[in-house]
Amino acid sequence: MCDVAVVGAGLAGLTAALRLTQAGCDVRVFERYSRPGGLARVLEVGGEPLEAFYHHLFTSDSAYVGLAEELGVAQHIDWLPSRMGIWADGRPWDFGTPASLLRFGPLRAIDKVRFAASTVLLQRSKDPTPFENVTAVEWIRRHQGERVWRSVWGPLFHQKFAEDAEKVAMVWLWGKLCLRGKSRSASGMGERLGYMRGSFGRLTKALEHHLADGGTELLLSDAVKRIDREGAGFSLETRHGFWKADRVVIAAPVPDYLEVAGHLLPADDRSILKGLRATGAICSILELENSLTPYYWLNVADSDMPFGGLIEHTNFIPRERYGGRHILYISNYLFPDHPLFRAPKKEVLAAYMPALQRINPSFDPSWITASHHFRADYAQPVVTIDYRGQIPPLRAPVPGLYLCSMAQIFPEDRGMNYAVAYGEKVAHAVIQDIQTDTKNS
Repeated sequence: MCDVAVVGAGLAGLTAALRLTQAGCDVRVFERYSRPGGLARVLEVGGEPLEAFYHHLFTSDSAYVGLAEELGVAQHIDWLPSRMGIWADGRPWDFGTPASLLRFGPLRAIDKVRFAASTVLLQRSKDPTPFENVTAVEWIRRHQGERVWRSVWGPLFHQKFAEDAEKVAMVWLWGKLCLRGKSRSASGMGERLGYMRGSFGRLTKALEHHLADGGTELLLSDAVKRIDREGAGFSLETRHGFWKADRVVIAAPVPDYLEVAGHLLPADDRSILKGLRATGAICSILELENSLTPYYWLNVADSDMPFGGLIEHTNFIPRERYGGRHILYISNYLFPDHPLFRAPKKEVLAAYMPALQRINPSFDPSWITASHHFRADYAQPVVTIDYRGQIPPLRAPVPGLYLCSMAQIFPEDRGMNYAVAYGEKVAHAVIQDIQTDTKNS
C-alpha cells in the first residue's frame, strides 16, 4: 500500500505504527534509545518493572484503556484510591476534597468559598474557548482572589513554569481541572486512579508484539539524523544508514522535528515552531527504607523548595511488589538553561536533602538504599494566550510529512492517554491521504 517511516517509538509513535500496519502499510519505526516507550519507559526495582517517570490513569482516559482492551492487557489495570496533599505555609495539608479544603489553613473562609465555587464552574464548563485568551493569574485573581493565587496556584505555577508562570493561559488549568473532574464521575469510582500491574510497560510490550506480528520493523538505537525529499518520497539518514519512505510520521518533540526536518519547512512555519516554549523535567527516584509522607501525591506550593512535587508510588501501589522498598519520585520541571537541569545525580540529590528533611524532620539520607535519575528535555509545553493559533498541524506543509507531538495536544494536557489518541489521529490522517491519492491516481 505505502512505505511509511515512523520516527519515535514512544506511545504516540507505536500507536500510529500499529494503525498504519493494520491498514496495510509497510511500516518501519526508528528510535534513538535502546528501548521503546518514550516517557513511559521502565526500569526494574526489586524485580518489578517501574516507570522512569511517574504515571497513572484517570477514569476518563478512554483512548488508553480502549487500546489496552484491544491488545489484551486491560485486565491488568487496577483502579485504586489515592491520597493527595499540598505543602503550603510550611506544612503538609490534605487537599483535593471539599472536606480537606475546609481544613486548609492558609485560606480564609471567604477564599475557600470562592475557590470551591469557581472550581465547580470550571469543571462544568464544557467550552474551553473563554479560557484561551486570559492568563491563569488574571482569571484566578479575579474569580478566586489574590490570597488563593499567592497560597496555592502562584507557587505551583512558578514551580512548573518559572519565569513564564504568569504567561500561561487559563485554558491549561481548565484542562487540568475540568478533565480530571470528568474522570472522577465517569465511572462512579470517586477519587480512584488507574495503574497497570507490572507497570505501563505492559502496553508497550503488547504494542511491540503486535507490530512484530504485522511485519513492522522496530529499529532501536537508530536515531534519525536528517530527512530529505527524494522524488515524491523521502530519504532518511540514520545512525546506521539510509532509508527510503513514501511518507514520514515524526512522533517526537518539536525541537527534534525541527532538527531533522526543519529545512524542509517554509521559513514562517519554522519561526512559529521555534517560538513554542516548553519546560524540561528531571525526575529522581529514591528507594527508601521508610515512608516519607502519607500521601501518594504531594504538590509543593513553596517557591523556596527545589522541586515541585513528591509522588510516593508505594502509598498507591503496595511496596511488596518492589521488594519491600518505599518508592519516591521527586518531580522537578525546569527550563534546560537551569543549572540543576543537566547537573549530575549526586549534585541534584544533595540540593534536595534539606527540603526532604523540612517535609519530614525524621528523614535521614541513610534511608536511601538506591536512587535513579532521569531527564526529559521536552516535558511540558507552555500554553500561552492564543496558543490554538500556534499549534503545529498534523500534516506538515510538505506533502507526505506528518508531525505528532505533545505540543499539539489541546485543550487537554499531555499524558499517556493523549499520546495514544494523537497517535491514532495522525495515523488516520496518513491513511486518509493515501486513500485520496490512490483515488486520484
